[in-house]
Amino acid sequence: MINFLRKSIFVFLSIYLVFSLKSYAEDLDKGIQALIKKNYEEALYYLSFYAVQGDDRAQYNLGVMYREGAGVKIDKKEALGWFILSAEQNNMLAQYSLGIAYFKGDGVKVNYETALRQFKRAAYQGHPSSQVNVGNMYFKGQGVKKDFIKAHMWWSIAKEKGLQGAFENLLMIENLMNESEIKKSNDLFNACMKKTLPEC
Repeated sequence: MINFLRKSIFVFLSIYLVFSLKSYAEDLDKGIQALIKKNYEEALYYLSFYAVQGDDRAQYNLGVMYREGAGVKIDKKEALGWFILSAEQNNMLAQYSLGIAYFKGDGVKVNYETALRQFKRAAYQGHPSSQVNVGNMYFKGQGVKKDFIKAHMWWSIAKEKGLQGAFENLLMIENLMNESEIKKSNDLFNACMKKTLPEC
């Protein structure tokens, strides 16, 4: 009898959990779809609820609403706060958005070191625009010592994703590098392709 009750409770809880998770995903999706359709009132309703619950996608999208003034007053600091919460959960788009904010001084003081750190976090997850931005910062020496070899390597990684800007940057930088530097960069790129990006 006890085993039967335990099994019944387990089955009930499993069914409840499945329906709860399905409802959660559907409601969050409603918020994201409402944002895409510019139904900002509905988007704010769903996204703010799930952002407070700790969902990284809701936090990121709520940050976008405050950054862009989509259905709310533009509030760069509020946007930054939501991006930070989302980025801490490894949301690549939030990391990229933080990189942009710190790079441009959008709602926060310009800080190239922090911008580079955030771009790298997103770049490690395969975000092509972040990879280009990391290369840009090595090229210009922003937040890091100027390094054409590493700039070339990061642009080569982004090129693999088909990003047009990466192709153009590579053509430009190869006119500034000697053959030995290009070879070092290509060797570094090939080594990176055999391991994870954070190990590069």
